[in-house]
Amino acid sequence: MKQPMHLFSAHHADKNFISRNCDHYYCDVLSIVSFIDSAERTSLPYRHRHHAYEFLIPYGPIPLATCADTVYFGEAGYVYPIQSGEEHGFKSLVTNIAYDNIIVDKDFLEDILRQKGYVGRKFDWRFELTKDQKAYIQLFKNEFNNGAACDKDNLLHLAALITASFIEAEFQKKGTRTGQSSHYQQGILQVVTYINQHYTESINLEDLARMCHLSKTYFISAFKKVVGETPYSYLLKLRISKARILLETTDYTIKEVANGCGFQKTNTFTSHFCTVMHMTPSEYRKNARN
Repeated sequence: MKQPMHLFSAHHADKNFISRNCDHYYCDVLSIVSFIDSAERTSLPYRHRHHAYEFLIPYGPIPLATCADTVYFGEAGYVYPIQSGEEHGFKSLVTNIAYDNIIVDKDFLEDILRQKGYVGRKFDWRFELTKDQKAYIQLFKNEFNNGAACDKDNLLHLAALITASFIEAEFQKKGTRTGQSSHYQQGILQVVTYINQHYTESINLEDLARMCHLSKTYFISAFKKVVGETPYSYLLKLRISKARILLETTDYTIKEVANGCGFQKTNTFTSHFCTVMHMTPSEYRKNARN
């Protein structure tokens, strides 16, 4: 089957990356690459943009993915959408990760948006990966793997099911919420965006709660309900991810790394780093460079 080059090239800035590191499945309007968890397979830092829509589905944690001016920590169980034309990529060298990267033709997706009455709507932060979506993606891969016996019409049908399920997950539930609950969640997502953009700076919990017009206690509960973890836990993930990059790529002292990641005290940084990575920052740097 001939590869749709506008979709193929949208997966990665390096055209040889897919053939070296990924399994690839595609039709005329949708392309999936699966990056398999392996220490031998590495994703280098890059940023690019394209006209297609993109959906990143992590099957393990992905540190410091980027979209526009936002940095986030990709978590398993969620789909991270990227709008047509938005710059995105990975901010660091990444190994031992597994994910599906799904590219959907712009006209194809926007035609389904029109059919469902969502003209002009945009995807934002993330939505949960459903069992149906997993099933459609696996069926698409299975059909493609039939080789010469592959049914192209069936692939197009599955592509439509995958795309429609993403649109419904993003917009249908949001469209049926009350104005109050929609506004409530939007406030939390604005705080998430703020944390993603300012995680290396001093961040005060009371200030975050004030952004949502909530008390500190209720804000922590609301944040956990929307995001799945506390604000501090989410912030810590981003800071440790940033520290790993600095330890791998710079000769900064441990104190400088700590300060560059938003930690005011070096011993606090070292303690948190050991808890997450099960080794000291110095040991991590040594292992990363061997």
